[in-house]
Amino acid sequence: MSGDMTLQLANYQPLPAKEELQAWVEEQERHAGDLTSHLWHIIPVAERFGDRVYAVAAQSLKASGFDVTAEQLKALAEELKTPAGLQKYAEERRRHVMLHTTG
Repeated sequence: MSGDMTLQLANYQPLPAKEELQAWVEEQERHAGDLTSHLWHIIPVAERFGDRVYAVAAQSLKASGFDVTAEQLKALAEELKTPAGLQKYAEERRRHVMLHTTG
């Protein structure tokens, strides 16, 4: 081998503009810091395996910097299951699904 590699343009993607990257980073930080974004995944597991899931989730979230208890998670989960809660957190859910789950 000669050590001379040819750049294949089909494999090369330039980075987006600094502003686009900064907006992406800010969205990731917002999403990671939004407790509801975690609960959309926790709720179905708790429904299947019981309330102990909230204690395990709280422990994990605490290790990630959240100040939350199992009781708080369960209360928010119950709120998210109501029509009023779904309406209150509709934008958070839409952003979670569109930008982080399917998008």
